[in-house]
Parts: sequence; C-alpha cells; structure tokens
Amino acid sequence: ADLGVSLHTSTSGIDLPMKVLDMFGCEVPVCAKNFDCLEELVVDGVNGRVFDVSEELADQIFELLLLNVKTEEMDRGGVTNTLNTYRNNIRGMARWRENWNENAKKVIWKAAASKPTLNS
Repeated sequence: ADLGVSLHTSTSGIDLPMKVLDMFGCEVPVCAKNFDCLEELVVDGVNGRVFDVSEELADQIFELLLLNVKTEEMDRGGVTNTLNTYRNNIRGMARWRENWNENAKKVIWKAAASKPTLNS
C-alpha cells in the first residue's frame, strides 16, 4: 500500500488506533482523523497527515497520491517524494519493544514488585 487512512476517533481521548500502528509497522504513511491524543502517534507532515473534515482528507489523498506520481518522475532530478519522506521518518520511529523498555517496563515491574503475593 502507498497510503493508509484511519477514520478512528476516540471517545475517551486517550486510546490510539492500532490500525495506524499496523500501517507504520509496514512503513505505510497514514492520513488520520484528528482527535485529542493522535499527535502521540501521527505527526502531521512528518509521518503522515492529519485531517478534521472530509474535504481535507480528499485534498491530502490527491496531494499525496496523484501529485506525487508526477514528482516521482522528477526524483532523479533531486525532488523528494513526500510519501518516501514519510516512510523514511516512520523507519526512524521507535518500535514497540524500544518504547516498552524505555517507558513502561520499569513502571510495570515496580508496580508488580510492590503488590503482595497470594502466598504472603
């Protein structure tokens, strides 16, 4: 796939769309519906695009898929394809294991260590 679309919105404002993580795992840039915590995952203009209304999504798809076809032909002349730039930025993102080790592992282990066991 060249581009993914996520229409996920969060009622709680704290959950992230797993489909975006799946697409990023395949190095597929995403156009994603904006909501409160989305910027933790999709950074507009870095690893995808963020939209609020359907007209913005249509413009983004046109720009990323149709206009980039023309710029791909000019890549040999030094023009950078936006989707390729987003893919390169996705490659540089921390993966699940790195995020786990950096952010969650210590917190989970500390919380687990402070809980009494069933045998005590």
